[in-house]
Amino acid sequence: MLAKVRAARIAWPLIDQGVASLGNFLFTIALARTLPPQEYGAFALLFGILMILYTVMSSVLFYPMSVLADPADRGRISELMSASFILLVGLCIPAGLVLAVTAFLVGRPDLIAALLVYFFVWQVQEAFRRYLFVELRFGAAVPGEIISYLGQILIVVWLALRGDLTLETALYAMAATSAAAAILQGIQVGFSLRRHTMSGIRSVALEFWRLGGWALANNLCAALRVQFLFWFLAGLSGAALPALLQAGFNIVNLLNPLMIGLGNIILQVSARAHAGGKAEAWRATHPLALSGMPIVIVFLGAIIAFPHEVLGLIYGAQSPYVDIATPVRLLAIAALAAFVTDIVCAYFHGVSQAKQALIVNAAGAVATIPIAIPLIIGFGLNGACIALCLANAVRLIVLHLLFNRLIAADTAGPSSGRGRDHAIPTRSVDNPGEAMGGAVASRVAGMPASELTRT
Repeated sequence: MLAKVRAARIAWPLIDQGVASLGNFLFTIALARTLPPQEYGAFALLFGILMILYTVMSSVLFYPMSVLADPADRGRISELMSASFILLVGLCIPAGLVLAVTAFLVGRPDLIAALLVYFFVWQVQEAFRRYLFVELRFGAAVPGEIISYLGQILIVVWLALRGDLTLETALYAMAATSAAAAILQGIQVGFSLRRHTMSGIRSVALEFWRLGGWALANNLCAALRVQFLFWFLAGLSGAALPALLQAGFNIVNLLNPLMIGLGNIILQVSARAHAGGKAEAWRATHPLALSGMPIVIVFLGAIIAFPHEVLGLIYGAQSPYVDIATPVRLLAIAALAAFVTDIVCAYFHGVSQAKQALIVNAAGAVATIPIAIPLIIGFGLNGACIALCLANAVRLIVLHLLFNRLIAADTAGPSSGRGRDHAIPTRSVDNPGEAMGGAVASRVAGMPASELTRT
């Protein structure tokens, strides 16, 4: 019976992630097949910023709450829910200003209202979904996800058939389905603001920051590394090249559910095995890390071998995106390096070595700028993809050095590292990052935010 309960707790989050990833993939493909490249490029730029803002919310609100909340203490859960919701509403104000400025920079001030409505409603729905997860009610979150993520596909297809699909109508479609899901999940969780919550809001905010600060720095390094490529391309040639880059990411991001799900499991297993030392924790997680490699290699190998066929199947034979075979091949190579790096970073988080993961992602972010600028100027889209490959290679090298040093230090002494730095067993990897390109963990699992988990 206990085994069945544990299996359900693993299966439901994976189902939840699968629904979100499928909905996001179909949504981004529907937009790519309908909107002109300039419009789709604006979508890529705007949603990149949306994902960065989601990263902030996830890191400093949702992740700390999932660590601090005790499913057995309903009073504490209610207190944290109320405090996090108030903080969420407060953070949406500066987030809205960022979105407004971004819309002006993209040349689409007409989208400001739709962006603000969508982002606020999305974050409210995400908060209610996380509250269900805190109570370990993983299965209860799935109906809302179906409404939100698969519902948006139905509306977008209907709009496309009517000839009314634009960026603005797409944003309002997502806002509508998120609102419907938020109502359902808010009822499920029985959410209500507690009285006297404001009196303790400062202490909760400080506690959230103490836990989420490192996660925020780590996730921003990963997200900004990819977003720099999009915005530098846009600065040189407008929104058309970012559209092509996004179209390439959509293909490799099909791996996101595997990468996110496996990263979450590795974090859990390594946290529990950490009592025996870091080397023992790696021995426990190493088979899991290897288990995903055959799927990754076969999938990426197929993309490298048959890029034109894959692009034609997904976007249509007459699409402008069928001619990006070389960028897609390069992105597949980058995705392989990202898979290895992010899986080991999930292990770092499990054994209380979040700073090591931060160093890895910071190295990639710092390396991206001097590598990418001359390559993009000289080779455009291909240069951006080469830069991503090289930046991921830098991450892989730094990871190798840090990992070897960590294991060597753990096995050097007579204690073999036992009992030190015990991890708090978190419920999931909450980095907009244990997956390349962006996933979600989130509304836009198809977006290239390399540290996005949708748990």
